[in-house]
Amino acid sequence: MNKHASCIPPEPDTSGPAGIRAVNVAVDLPVWKTFSYRMPDGLAPDMVLGRRVRVPFGKRTANGYAVGITEECEIEGLKDIAAILDAEPLFPMSMVSLFDWVSKFYLCPPGQVLSALLPPGLSPSTHRIARLTEKGKAILESKTKPSNEMEMLEWVGKNPGKKIPWPAPKATSLKSRGLIEIETAHLRKSGAGPLMKSFLRMKDPADLTDIFKTLGPKQLSKRGMDLIRLIYDAGSAPSSDLRRKFGDYLINKWVNKGVLERFEAPFYRRPITGIVRDYPRPEFLFPQQEKSIEGIESLIVRDEFACCMLYGVTGSGKTEIYCRAAEAAIKRGKQVLIMVPEISLATYMEGIFSARIGERTAVYHSGLSEGERYDQWMRISRGEVDLVLGARSALFSPLGRIGLIIVDEEHDPAYKQDSSPRYQGRDTAVMRGKLENAVVILGSGTPSVQSYQNALTGKYSLISMPERVENRPIPQVLLVDMKKIEEGEKDPPLLSPTLLEAMEDNLKKGDQTLLFLNRRGYHRLFLCRACGEILKCPNCDVALTYHLNSRHLICHYCGYSTGGTGRCSACGCEAFKAYGFGTEKLEEEIEARFPGSRTARMDADTTRRRGEALRLLKKFSAGEIDILIGTQMITKGFDFPAVTLVGVVASDLSLGFPDFRAAERTFQLLSQVAGRAGRGEKPGRVIVQTFNPSHYALAAAVGNDYNTFLQKEISLRSSLGYPPFRYMAILRLQGNRKKDTAEIATEISHLIRRYSAGPKSERGELRVLGPVEAPLSKLKGKYRFQIMIKAAHPFIIQGLLKRLIASQKASLNRKGVECTVDMDPYQML
Repeated sequence: MNKHASCIPPEPDTSGPAGIRAVNVAVDLPVWKTFSYRMPDGLAPDMVLGRRVRVPFGKRTANGYAVGITEECEIEGLKDIAAILDAEPLFPMSMVSLFDWVSKFYLCPPGQVLSALLPPGLSPSTHRIARLTEKGKAILESKTKPSNEMEMLEWVGKNPGKKIPWPAPKATSLKSRGLIEIETAHLRKSGAGPLMKSFLRMKDPADLTDIFKTLGPKQLSKRGMDLIRLIYDAGSAPSSDLRRKFGDYLINKWVNKGVLERFEAPFYRRPITGIVRDYPRPEFLFPQQEKSIEGIESLIVRDEFACCMLYGVTGSGKTEIYCRAAEAAIKRGKQVLIMVPEISLATYMEGIFSARIGERTAVYHSGLSEGERYDQWMRISRGEVDLVLGARSALFSPLGRIGLIIVDEEHDPAYKQDSSPRYQGRDTAVMRGKLENAVVILGSGTPSVQSYQNALTGKYSLISMPERVENRPIPQVLLVDMKKIEEGEKDPPLLSPTLLEAMEDNLKKGDQTLLFLNRRGYHRLFLCRACGEILKCPNCDVALTYHLNSRHLICHYCGYSTGGTGRCSACGCEAFKAYGFGTEKLEEEIEARFPGSRTARMDADTTRRRGEALRLLKKFSAGEIDILIGTQMITKGFDFPAVTLVGVVASDLSLGFPDFRAAERTFQLLSQVAGRAGRGEKPGRVIVQTFNPSHYALAAAVGNDYNTFLQKEISLRSSLGYPPFRYMAILRLQGNRKKDTAEIATEISHLIRRYSAGPKSERGELRVLGPVEAPLSKLKGKYRFQIMIKAAHPFIIQGLLKRLIASQKASLNRKGVECTVDMDPYQML
């Protein structure tokens, strides 16, 4: 019988005393404990730890992760590890405590945490294979069995080692009678392993002059000498590259003569490189930059955990601070992790850090192919990298000497994972720094309320950079009240006269314009002319969006698509009217208004193909685009000096979300997109179209007044008991039948309230809201309800929900209801 152990193991003693024979394994199943297994004979702990293993678990086998060793007094009852699946460790033991923290804080079983956070495609697919025994062969020859069993035996005889095509009971029946042997085969996905490539090298590494003398001038042409010299100088070169340059004849000639030889070796797949090719170190820093880097370097030299909030307005020179901090950490023999919120921004920034740090950099994000992610991961794991740059998933890069973590645009909600484990990348980065004694820098021009509050209360140190480099002015921001413009208009305009005039002026000057609209598609919704019913997705409680390029109505949540409006589901009418607009319609409007302009659109539709976002950014950076229309992906930290005008087409969109962070996100989006203007020598201006000009978030963004916004927001959240003053979780329940889902949601909420009504020392100030139908009450065919829980400490929520869900597992399964917990939720829909 397996013995369970804590997911945080004791420090491994790799000297290998006889008593250490048990390995702690986090099994990739929904179980909350790790289990001890006997270590294979003759193997030292470092040949097992950090690797994937195959282990027996109950009546089956399962994949797991070797996360530690245990001194076991009684190992006779332990089961053996069936197989070690990796030749090299996938993660250092220093990261096990981080995985354990993610498991406990975000309520996800430890094995499933590791499975989700390691590169995709590593876990092998498994299937059962069969071979005939001697008895089975004899039966097959005698043909004394029923026809159906003979068919199975014949199939095994013809297909030894292939996947069994029948249900398990049939195969087990043949095995139990000794007719076949069954084994489990492990197949890794083709794209996720090392790529082996053919190379050429010198067969005899003698002196080059001696080689040329031996061959003689009659055998050596100039091209032949160039080929041999290139390989000699490089040590080796890929055969494919040499074939393109010299052709097969010349290569085969020198291979056949014994001068060159072919060999296979792993080849690193290099991701697409960024826009920036050169990023020279400036001769001097501005005073606020000097002060900032001095403060950060003073933290780095201590070799201990510290967290610093770097609050620098857009255009203040934070990127140079990041570069210098990274150089300082690497100089001390440490490794650096830099996180950015978007893949497109990672691609952009990769060129900057490669130019400054050199080849020992890696980029890691979900936009890479499985093979590229595997190669980058293994480069990092082998210690061949000093700096890793990437999006949220880069946080778990296997850096064994991490000394500095930089979270750029720390306020961005993209750092929150929306599938299990639902971790917050910024907060988990802080925890990784704490567990591994690294310095953490949280950088932003619009800090999150939570991070800035931590700085104000002394939990983080605070470094401010309130001015733009070279004392460039903050862009002038103008609010345009669209209510006044739409009065008396039959068809309200997309763009105000003020914005149109500014765009025309910009085109005449040869300057670039950014237009921000955080809604893709052409029409936002269709309304029945007879009864007013909105045309919705049949699977979701969501209006269908019309896309002009595909001529289809599409659900942005489940992907449902239809070519026409059809009939109204409420009254049967076929007449619909389109309302609202997205980036497609805005692009059409711009092309009609300014036919000579070079216009492009950057949203999830235009950047679907790999490398398309990079292509658009390169064109815009090179001045080949006059007007770039985009969703929030253009608001990130790009630096385009020729942009002098930013237009925010519909600034109120994010204010309408049922979310206590709606005002914060609106302020951040407007401030960030405004910060794209005027980053070069010319001043910038920003025009914000709104229907709610008096809202405090808009007023603060227009005035670039973060402190006023913060005071208002903190006051509201404190009085209502929202983060950062309380911890919060949302319990989401979804099922195929609305009634069953509602009933179990009500039952669970009663149980939570019963707990919260207990003695104060036991419940620790727990508040429960709900259950209520989720704002998106139906999604992907599932009916959705949610319960909100707030408490002064996270462990109150975590302990309660973990016990409660376990106790309700049978009821949930019986009614077909799925229950998920989202700690520190960023998505209220």
